[in-house]
Amino acid sequence: MNIKNRLVNSLPVSFFLWLRWFKYRSKKRSRYEFFQAQRQIETTDTYSYKPFDDTKSIFIHIPKCAGVSITTKLYGNLAGGHLKIEDYTRIFSPREFLNYYKFTVVRNPWDRLVSSYHFLSKGGMNDTDKLWSKENISQYTDFKTFVKEWVTPENVMKYYHFIPQTEFIFDVHNAVKPDFIAFLETLDDDFTEISHNLNIAVEIDKKNQSNHDDYKSYYDAETINIVAEVYERDIQLLGYNFDNSSLKKQVCKRNLGQLTTG
Repeated sequence: MNIKNRLVNSLPVSFFLWLRWFKYRSKKRSRYEFFQAQRQIETTDTYSYKPFDDTKSIFIHIPKCAGVSITTKLYGNLAGGHLKIEDYTRIFSPREFLNYYKFTVVRNPWDRLVSSYHFLSKGGMNDTDKLWSKENISQYTDFKTFVKEWVTPENVMKYYHFIPQTEFIFDVHNAVKPDFIAFLETLDDDFTEISHNLNIAVEIDKKNQSNHDDYKSYYDAETINIVAEVYERDIQLLGYNFDNSSLKKQVCKRNLGQLTTG
């Protein structure tokens, strides 16, 4: 832990959040006001933070982790998009941020990479995805080649579908993290927990899914190891292994509050 992180961690979380929020509001005034306007938008088909205020919750939507299904079911729109938890500490006041129920859904990193690759290879969700795929994925003949030639710690930070999951759910100083981390692999049960906390009686539907074979069939020993190295922090903090045999242990640690150390 560096000196700055030690200093931050020595402060009360509420005070640190207040400093960050006040600095952002003062120095990035136009951006701050844009985000505040997003808290007033009534919509059923695009982004808005209003449902977060209405339900006193914040959903950190990691790409390719059932986020569209969750936002449409719980919030009736696309909610906050793919913002990181650190972004929300600047949008909401410290009191709001600390009082709101913050949750996310994570996924096996090997599985998520296969899903992201296929999703973008087929054009993604919009023109930006389509263009990025054309410029960065189309030249690779198959998934294994893509992993061997493109997947590096530097490259995965270039597009949000590949950014490590822990980048979304921990801030740079490890000062904040979600109140609840759901697993895509146990989402039916975990969604019951989430909807209960939000006092919303709905069931999850799977939307925006990539159709492909079981993720394990796309890997060999070399590509398994590449993903393990590039997504080491995700694997370490979220508890995953390649074949999901660790899942029961992950759920148990999560329920005991021992899943991550941030």
